[in-house]
Amino acid sequence: MDPKLHYLAPILWTKDLQATTAFYENILGFNRQTNFPNFISLTRDNVNIMFVLPIEEPEDCKDADSKEEFFPKPTLTGSIFITVERVDEFWETIKDKATIKDPVADREYLMRDFSILDNNGYELVFGEDISSKKDNHINL
Repeated sequence: MDPKLHYLAPILWTKDLQATTAFYENILGFNRQTNFPNFISLTRDNVNIMFVLPIEEPEDCKDADSKEEFFPKPTLTGSIFITVERVDEFWETIKDKATIKDPVADREYLMRDFSILDNNGYELVFGEDISSKKDNHINL
């Protein structure tokens, strides 16, 4: 039998730990789980997201001839998808408090979701499964 995976808890880099903590606590309703120097763990229900403030460039990335700033801005090549109950209610609580990337809508992949950008520019998608709707007609 294969080992069971329990949950995913990403650790993301941030340039401003205090602003990131405030965004997740005040806008999204997360709670501070741990608070160490240059690191924070935030939780809400079964979702855990951690942030770290990079201290210095890793040794294997240093190049004396490089003029590129180490960690110029937070980047993520995708998005973080969080399932939520009553997505429309959640949308109403944060739509005027965050940068909206995509407003709430039914999607062809049978989710009703929306996406925002956090204070770092990371895309967060909040979605509710709508595959069990009696009328699986999705208005796209």
